[in-house]
Amino acid sequence: MDHVIVRRPNIEDKNKLNELFDIVIQDTFRKNNLEYLVEMIEEEIEAKIKYLEQDFESDGKERYFLIAETDSKIIGTIEYGASSELIERCTDGEIKDMIELGTIFVLPEYQGNGIGHLLINKIANELKKNGIDEICLDSGYKTAQKTWTKKFGKAQYQLKDYWLKDNDHMIWKVNISEVILSD
Repeated sequence: MDHVIVRRPNIEDKNKLNELFDIVIQDTFRKNNLEYLVEMIEEEIEAKIKYLEQDFESDGKERYFLIAETDSKIIGTIEYGASSELIERCTDGEIKDMIELGTIFVLPEYQGNGIGHLLINKIANELKKNGIDEICLDSGYKTAQKTWTKKFGKAQYQLKDYWLKDNDHMIWKVNISEVILSD
């Protein structure tokens, strides 16, 4: 995709990012046949809004976002921060101190154009610059699980029927150099 700029968000981007969270999360639930889980959708959106606030309030020290934009339109975002309580609980604390890669969102009409890959590479380079060699990421969405399994191999943790019957939760531990070098 031509003319995609990846940069740190600023406070003026807040409303556009909140709108992106809403669009992508609702689309993701729909694509995974989970659109009826309205309360979970709302909780997921609220969690992402909270993460963005943590980025702004800590100047990127608690949560660190990057955004992708083209023609002044925000089309994607990614963030990292401390691993979630969910990851800590699901791994019995084994990776509780690991940095979690999260909020990898691309607007539906831009998906499949390498935007997510670009964001992952940019944030992986940032992590590497900060001396972080290993990260974790998780997903309960079947569509995302296919992508992460293809990119990072089999998840180290798979929690059968975690969300619903036939809706497992998966957690990967990944070496940063694999993130940067993989296609």
